[in-house]
Amino acid sequence: MARESEDTGMTKASKAKRQRKKKPKENKTRTVHANIHYDNAKGEENPNRHYANNKIKTTKYTVLSFLPKNLFEQFHRFANVYFVFIALLNFVPVVNAFQPELALAPVVFILSVTAIKDLWEDYRRHRSDKEINHMDCLVYSREDKRYMEKYWKEVHVGDFVRLRCNEILPADVLLLSSSDPDRLCHIETATLDGETNLKQRQVVRSFFEL
Repeated sequence: MARESEDTGMTKASKAKRQRKKKPKENKTRTVHANIHYDNAKGEENPNRHYANNKIKTTKYTVLSFLPKNLFEQFHRFANVYFVFIALLNFVPVVNAFQPELALAPVVFILSVTAIKDLWEDYRRHRSDKEINHMDCLVYSREDKRYMEKYWKEVHVGDFVRLRCNEILPADVLLLSSSDPDRLCHIETATLDGETNLKQRQVVRSFFEL
């Protein structure tokens, strides 16, 4: 009887552990409504208002945050901290080896050159973002009953976009229709993964008959 009670206790404990492990999975699905029904909607009338816009921003700094953020990143390197510490020691009369200004000059020069390099790279990212954000695309307008030209940064979740051949697509797009007889399109993802070979994408099965 003792063994049976031990076995039942073990089975209950194992079941309890299994129930703890099997937690309900979070629902990761999301519902997207077509924006053609909400062209003039304002505020809470548009159900897609919680989604982010399509404006691309890959820059690291702003005008106000550049200096403190860049110095913070540079002083995360042990070599910079070490040389600054050595330079500051020269301000102590007991241990100084040469003039403090001469000790600070190389450190300031290295920090300045690195900051200028980071600023130039961030400026190039800003120019690239601006160029992509201001590229034209065709978005369907219900009021005009035709596709209107807009900037890619003005595209919102739920918009119907007409894609053209050899067009850059700075957005996540769901293929609903295609001029290809097999309902296919071919895309290149070199900017994402470096692969230059064309990949096939097919129209969503639910839209085959439309």
